[in-house]
Amino acid sequence: MRRVTFGGLLVLAASALLDRSGAFRYDGDDWRNFDHKSFVVAHVSDGDTIVVQPPAGGPETKVRLLGVDTPELHSQSHPGGDYWAREAFRYTEDRLEHNTVTLRLEATRTRDKYRRLLAYVYVGDADNFNLDLVRDGAAYADRRFPHSLQSQFEQAEAEARGKGRGLWKGVTESQMPPWRREWLGRRGGAGMVGAGTGAVGRGKEAAPARVGRSGGEGCTVRL
Repeated sequence: MRRVTFGGLLVLAASALLDRSGAFRYDGDDWRNFDHKSFVVAHVSDGDTIVVQPPAGGPETKVRLLGVDTPELHSQSHPGGDYWAREAFRYTEDRLEHNTVTLRLEATRTRDKYRRLLAYVYVGDADNFNLDLVRDGAAYADRRFPHSLQSQFEQAEAEARGKGRGLWKGVTESQMPPWRREWLGRRGGAGMVGAGTGAVGRGKEAAPARVGRSGGEGCTVRL
């Protein structure tokens, strides 16, 4: 009897610890806990991943910026990091670390396969930082997962590529992430490189539309 009671106490204690860490939370809690809430960026992991904490202190949450993919600092295919990885990391670090941001979630899903929170990060009321990353050439518009601002992100990327901003100054197809190389292959190589490289892609994309900094027009994100 003692053995059963002791075992039960161990299970209860372990459950309490796991619950406190958020292991038993369901995704529905994310809307209540994070959407349109302000947090302090405690740490920047890389260009598209940050760690946030409530302003008054509390548990930290890893956030994967929605709709973007920055070059990897620790890349399996490119030892020493992907092309423009350091620059993308510094871009995010300079603008976000130790600053207060507002998170906005997407109706499609709130977590990725690694259980990181997926969010648009806003600096101030209207400045969508995710969109800024793409527009300034520090990130690719991630086409793997649909989201409500996808067309704006793709337009921002086309504009950055056309003007040779950031990574588009010199990136080659072989330096791009695998998913993008596969996407280019399916499209016949359209938009392979930026305007600043002098290289010629195997196709041509439509002229980019002008995209504002806020990314708010046409947005179907819940406000």
